Amino acid sequence: MACQNNTNRKEFTFIWILENFEYCWQKTGNSLKSPTFIVDTFERTKWSLSIKPRGYDSDRWISLYLRREEDSKGSATIELDYEIAFVASDGSELTSQSEYKHTFLKDGSWGFPKFEERETVFAKRSKFLPQGVLTMRCRMWMSKKKVKKDGLCIARTRIGVERQTFLWRIKKFSTFDVCREKTYRLKSTSDDKPIVSLNLCFSKNRSSHTIFIKFVNSNESIEFSTFQSSLVDAHGEYVNCGKQEFWFSPAIRGEECALSLSKDTLMDNKSLYLPKDALTLHCEYAFYTGVVFEGVEATNYGCSNSFITNNMVPENIKTASGEKSNSDTSDLKTDLSSLQKENILCDVKLCTDSEAFPAHWIILSARSPVFRAMFKSDMKKKAKDRIVIEDLKPDIVRRMLLYMYTDSLEELQWQTASDLYVAAGKYQIMSLKNKCTSFLKTNLSLSNACKVLLLADLHQDKEIKSAAQDFILENDKSIINSIEWKLLMEANVSLAAETMLLRYKE
Repeated sequence: MACQNNTNRKEFTFIWILENFEYCWQKTGNSLKSPTFIVDTFERTKWSLSIKPRGYDSDRWISLYLRREEDSKGSATIELDYEIAFVASDGSELTSQSEYKHTFLKDGSWGFPKFEERETVFAKRSKFLPQGVLTMRCRMWMSKKKVKKDGLCIARTRIGVERQTFLWRIKKFSTFDVCREKTYRLKSTSDDKPIVSLNLCFSKNRSSHTIFIKFVNSNESIEFSTFQSSLVDAHGEYVNCGKQEFWFSPAIRGEECALSLSKDTLMDNKSLYLPKDALTLHCEYAFYTGVVFEGVEATNYGCSNSFITNNMVPENIKTASGEKSNSDTSDLKTDLSSLQKENILCDVKLCTDSEAFPAHWIILSARSPVFRAMFKSDMKKKAKDRIVIEDLKPDIVRRMLLYMYTDSLEELQWQTASDLYVAAGKYQIMSLKNKCTSFLKTNLSLSNACKVLLLADLHQDKEIKSAAQDFILENDKSIINSIEWKLLMEANVSLAAETMLLRYKE
């Protein structure tokens, strides 16, 4: 290992929290720089981290570098051992690289062009990017001189993003040809100014069976944007049509992308993909609005190792609102989670159709009356060391266990929140159910309101049901003319009628 024998040496640790990492606009070769920090114990030298989100010379990689600033104090040269890492929400290392006895000049940087593959980071989003946040840690040691005390600095950069989600319905789709376009225009929610125009068409220069969307930028301040679309089929299920990234400039005002589903594919499965000869797309357009916050949030010297460890955990670092969780509680959560993840003293497994999760009867019993009843009954003897769960997906069981052990939730989407809501209800984990309830109520949309209403009615949840019905009535014209409302009426016509009658009640 490059940085050797560092356990007994005093160190300086720099934590950089980068929010909305996936909206970093930098192209290959370009860097985003952290807030600078001064290390009192290293001759008051001045430093920063820099990240190339799309690599030094290939967008396959993420590159990371440690830099000594040009206006740094201290000697002309300084020799360091250092280690840079991506860390998870529990503070554990996900990727780590280190350098031993590197000499830094003023205005000099050194690091790792191939630190981690972008594909790995996004494929394991729940670990690398919880809530869209990438957390980096840089640990530094003086190679030759002794340092008397540890130090810690925490900094944050928040990338501003505006997102717009909408349903785009193209009627009489089968009659579309190369001479026609369907246009959808977006305006900014903050100032009502045009953002972009989307034109759905078939390319004249390519196969007429390929569906394209052309983007015409209407706002010169937008440099980088993303577009993600899904086809909504006759059952209300989403079929992914791809995600694209665009860079705009004064010279480049327009871009285009092809949907992953061709017209031939849609027409061959018309009853599923084109009910009533209409193509319905669920779209999200998001664009970078600049760095809205960057700065150092905390600095501390003379910290114990446990203090540094606790403060490296992203969920314990003070947020922009100034809140900070209790470190002792975090230690307990981390320790309990480690017992489960590392299968230490586990005495039961929760088994889905494709995966088994080790657990502890005592934790399950403490968190769930249902598991407690199993433990007390003959079912424990019958189950021995296995509880078969056939009606929950493996990811939902994993998330449920994470909450039972740590009281924390990974980033939620509405479908995941719905599934966790069902799981929490089944096992009577009421605090988890309440959090899912809150998420579902505050994330109602034109595309999911009918499904949430069905879910609430099925589970006789008056709170969510009332919220969903209010939302539907507030957006009645958009929803009642949608495929989601048609599917709701097919599934439960009395519920649809009950909802509409609320408009006429005093």
